[in-house]
Amino acid sequence: MSTTYRPDIDGLRALAVTLVLAVHAAPSRFPNGFIGVDVFFVISGFLITGILIDQLRLQTFSLRDFYVRRINRLFPALLLVLAAVVFVGPLILYPDEYGRVSLSAWASSVFAANMGFYAEAGYWDVASKLKPLLHLWSLGVEEQFYLVWPWLLWLAFRKRMSFLNATLVVVFISLALNIYLTSKNQAAAFYLPFGRFWELAAGGLLAAAHRASTPFDLSPLPGTRNALSWGGVLLLAVVLATPLDAKMFPGYYVIVVVLAAVLFIAAGPTAWVNRRILSHPVMVYVGKISYPLYLWHWPLLVFARLIGDGQWSQSHRNMAVVGSVVLAMLTYHAVERPLAKAKRRGMLTIILIILMAGISATSLLAYKNVIALGVKSYVIPPKSRFDDAKPATPSTGKIALLGDSNAGHLEYGLRWIYGDRLAVYSMAGWPFLDGVDWKPGHIPHPGHKGTPANTEAALKSLAGDPEIKVVIIANAYLMYLPADNLRRMGGPASETGAQAYEAGMRQTVQRLLSSGKKVVVIESIPTYPMLATALACDATIRPRFRRQPAACVVSRADIEAERQQYLGTLDRALDGLAGASRFNTMDELCDDRFCYVNKGGDQLYYDPGHFSAEGSQLVSAALARRIEQLLQPR
Repeated sequence: MSTTYRPDIDGLRALAVTLVLAVHAAPSRFPNGFIGVDVFFVISGFLITGILIDQLRLQTFSLRDFYVRRINRLFPALLLVLAAVVFVGPLILYPDEYGRVSLSAWASSVFAANMGFYAEAGYWDVASKLKPLLHLWSLGVEEQFYLVWPWLLWLAFRKRMSFLNATLVVVFISLALNIYLTSKNQAAAFYLPFGRFWELAAGGLLAAAHRASTPFDLSPLPGTRNALSWGGVLLLAVVLATPLDAKMFPGYYVIVVVLAAVLFIAAGPTAWVNRRILSHPVMVYVGKISYPLYLWHWPLLVFARLIGDGQWSQSHRNMAVVGSVVLAMLTYHAVERPLAKAKRRGMLTIILIILMAGISATSLLAYKNVIALGVKSYVIPPKSRFDDAKPATPSTGKIALLGDSNAGHLEYGLRWIYGDRLAVYSMAGWPFLDGVDWKPGHIPHPGHKGTPANTEAALKSLAGDPEIKVVIIANAYLMYLPADNLRRMGGPASETGAQAYEAGMRQTVQRLLSSGKKVVVIESIPTYPMLATALACDATIRPRFRRQPAACVVSRADIEAERQQYLGTLDRALDGLAGASRFNTMDELCDDRFCYVNKGGDQLYYDPGHFSAEGSQLVSAALARRIEQLLQPR
């Protein structure tokens, strides 16, 4: 079967990009529109696999030519979007936001955005609706597929293996991985390529079936063709109308979407739906601009949200949608079509690679703060600025910090006060509670490496060091109690995460007290998850098009009300333990009515759940006064 242009496939592209644009612009009305990406995968696999098989059989296949075509097709529009985000970003983004965006721009330039966003998923992750390049995860999956796919088909051809059978093997292996990963680690199933390859291979399977020795050809059966296309309509309608559990996607849900896309393509261009609807000139045109439209729409929508303090007005949203359509049309007519006619394709490829390398290097250097590009950076003030708040420390011996990153962010301030007298036992996302591990089946964030062995090693080291007089325990309770992700090793099956936290805290404190240490448990600091970035509360680095969010100041009463269960857990954990005390950071971070991210011009937080250098110094100064009281001779 020869590769011929099918207008209905451009129409199917139009349907796919419209679904994606709908869910991103109006998520409450079209919550399942993200399935359009999966339709794109099937279309891509069908078209590219068909071309590869035809070239292999005609012995005209060239790996160099294949990648030249891919680069010339994908790079021009992608370069424009990456450049726009990288160079316009400083007008809209705060330093930490721009750091994340420049890193994702670098990852996107090497088609690894999906890997980067997978690594970010979870702990203190920025809401997906505020990541301007998040949508490029799908481009990463697709290009990782095409790094492998031509080689596999070439190998099948050399080994005289049926293309159909080779494709079936990939489909079944990848589909099985999709189902397994979705149940074990949904973020991995969503972002990583292993469980996604089968969607592209499913389109390839159809292309291979069309070119098999006994072709899958429905042209003599008009009734069947219509039934197939209407079947695609029905399946898509069912998926769009069915509430999907986002935590279980892709999983089994995506099988229905892929099958629908396969049915549309298998029906052929003469089926009624394909001929009258998908091949309509408007649909075909939208399909032709679907790639630049997909690239442009999400950064504009995110920027509109950011300008509106994480929300958007209807006018901002509409302007973003219209703007993305206009930019897509300009990109298609002024860039993509002229370059598609270029005669020196090899030279064009070299120029595009150089330009992409330039964007890649610029993004990486911006991420590493080697170049500023106009971003107003958060500057750590000199430690001497807070010397008036620094307490005297006549005590002797060492002080130890124990806990997750909420212990770690105090190191800066306590080392300012105690210097080498400070010992730190801290790991991100690990509470260091004796006898406590993750709940069976829980998969922690990839950056959270703590284990019970780390807890045991830390407690033994603390107990064995007679110079350590006071141990400060600090962790972020919101990481553990609401998530119900902790369990005691050997604890009862009915135990909850809160019970494990309470028992582990009590056992840890008892163990430290028995080794002669004094213990201070820091009540978890207030957090501000409603903020896109805590630096939005610092007026000195606010970008031109941003305003101070209302969430920079929060009612103290509201925060205290949210913490009642946690405080009750601490009450029970420490009840009757002489030598253990608590430290309430809210006395330093709040006044009688409100809690602040930026208090009196001092930026207390660097992100919604961690202190800045200023916050670390100011809270550590108050904590050190408590420590000195504990260590006074009696």
